[in-house]
Amino acid sequence: MGVSTIAYEPIPFDHTYVLYNPSDPISLISAIFSLLPIEILIFYFSWFLITREIEPVIIAFGQVINDIINNIIKHLIKQERPRPEFLSVGIFKANGTINTGSLNKSLEYGMPSAHSQFMGFFCCYFLLKIIYQWPNLNKLNKFYLCFIFIICSIGVVFSRIYLMYHTIEQTLVGVIFGCFLGSCYFLIVCIARDIGIIRWIVNWNFLQKFYIKDSCYECPLSFKAEYDLWHQRKAKRCNKIE
Repeated sequence: MGVSTIAYEPIPFDHTYVLYNPSDPISLISAIFSLLPIEILIFYFSWFLITREIEPVIIAFGQVINDIINNIIKHLIKQERPRPEFLSVGIFKANGTINTGSLNKSLEYGMPSAHSQFMGFFCCYFLLKIIYQWPNLNKLNKFYLCFIFIICSIGVVFSRIYLMYHTIEQTLVGVIFGCFLGSCYFLIVCIARDIGIIRWIVNWNFLQKFYIKDSCYECPLSFKAEYDLWHQRKAKRCNKIE
């Protein structure tokens, strides 16, 4: 009795599969920048686990919607990448021929750039948040943070062009559309907070068991404030011992 086997035709995980020239330092730096969206998603997850704030969940949900919209647009436009053959490197059938049939179609299309759209969404959302929702920061610190976010976004966009995964037009469209979606999503989240939707969600019994909170309008504690509270608790404990 023959054993049926499932054809094993692996493809790379798009967001972590980056081809670069190891002899070119700029190419290596570009490859590192291309992985920044994955690192940002890890940051969201860590932020939520450490603080139990609902804000990183809200932002991550927006980024997922942003990515879904990007894939839909790619399938509608169907514009190829500048070097589509890059996607086939290292993907072989058992007989040694390149296996292009198993490629995800979203990997073949390049308009708009998913990385650029991700960073446009991320950058615009956080710039608006820093400017309008972080009153404890002085103007200089706000400027520094905005500058860092913009530089990181430019770095990712440049990397996609330098590594020849996208054309200039594909990255520009991605950034502009990502900024538009990020601005709209920020407005929607603000409205949801103002009319009490976020507060209603946080008050769900299931979420309360995990101590989920929303400190957006209550000004979350800074590192200095938490440090000062720790000193106060330590002083009280020392006084009780004495």
